[in-house]
Amino acid sequence: MTQPLPLDVRFLKRFARRLHQAGVPAHQLEGMIRVLSGKLGYQCDIWSSPTAVFMSLRQQDDDDDNQPVPMQLIRLQPGSTNLADTAELYRLAEKVLEGELSLVEADQRLRLPRVSDLFPPWLKLLSAALVSGAFAMMLAASWQGGIVAALAGFLVAVLYANAGKALRAGGMEAIAAVLVTVMTYAFNQVLTSIEPASIIMSGLIVLMPGLSLTIAVTELSTDHLTSGSARLAGALITLLKLALGVLIGTVISDWLNWDAKGSVSLAASMPPDWIQWPALLVAALGFAVIFNVRRRDFHLAVMAAVAGYGVSRLGVMIGGTEFGVMLAALVVGVLGNLLGRALRRPASLIRVPGIILLVPGALGYRTVTNVLLNGTPNPQETALLVAMLVVSLVGGLLIGNTIVPPRRYL
Repeated sequence: MTQPLPLDVRFLKRFARRLHQAGVPAHQLEGMIRVLSGKLGYQCDIWSSPTAVFMSLRQQDDDDDNQPVPMQLIRLQPGSTNLADTAELYRLAEKVLEGELSLVEADQRLRLPRVSDLFPPWLKLLSAALVSGAFAMMLAASWQGGIVAALAGFLVAVLYANAGKALRAGGMEAIAAVLVTVMTYAFNQVLTSIEPASIIMSGLIVLMPGLSLTIAVTELSTDHLTSGSARLAGALITLLKLALGVLIGTVISDWLNWDAKGSVSLAASMPPDWIQWPALLVAALGFAVIFNVRRRDFHLAVMAAVAGYGVSRLGVMIGGTEFGVMLAALVVGVLGNLLGRALRRPASLIRVPGIILLVPGALGYRTVTNVLLNGTPNPQETALLVAMLVVSLVGGLLIGNTIVPPRRYL
């Protein structure tokens, strides 16, 4: 008769699953599981990828032949960033490591139903619309263009909220890009100077894989080659899906003769230059809802977004785009680790909001769409810029972790 796994092994397995579902990168997930397993008297060899976790455990005071623990495989779907869940798991691990919570109590808490969404669906839809509209304002779009971008972001959010699991795992990005492109060109018939390319990109901003791209390169930089390569491939596939959808939507618009202006048009009204700062605050709040930041941590998310964007603008004036991104990532990394130590919170509460508007997913999207739409034979310059921005971003984060090491692995 098969014997049940010991409680401590079951706890480690559940904890690894929850970390993965919260979107924790491989190097942080593996580090935390190793520390927890050491506290529980085990040596742990763990391997994490975007779709699976393997765990091999053996007792620290035994050789490999006594009381063996079977290899544990946890098969999972790629996790999405959930900062509220990350913070709760971080606190739970802290209590176990510091002896404030027994293993039985910790396992009972881990068994409680996982709250995947802190906010009602309507607020998620509204946040997606506000993020898209605010991003358009930050790209110097007109008021009308910002409204169209917000409508596009709302359309994408509604599509995802009502699509089945199989469709979300398939070609949903391409379908969303088709609808956003056709809708944008339709509005372009009656609105002048809405810059369809920027509006389409703003409407699809919540689908851009810039954060995944950054995490992938970070994992590669920390020698987690399998997870980093898989995540990088997934980000590139997402870019291709979005670009393919824009291509199909453009072909449909051309067939409907929407590539030209209509006979009736409304003049564009341009916002003042200072509007980018209120737009930044709106985008930060919207992303906080999308990433499930706890309400008591909203001020941290907004502060991180403002600090990252402001430092990047200063860095661009001093040394160019790459230096600006690197400097902003360094400041965000140091700030995240300092506040993580002071407030006993995971540094990701600062890192993710701080870099979300710096990630180069939009540039990667532009590269692929230019190739598909214009047949550009030489996209090397933009692709090189994307690579340089990714390296600058990851380099800044790694240097920040060196200057101020994180208190824990999250």
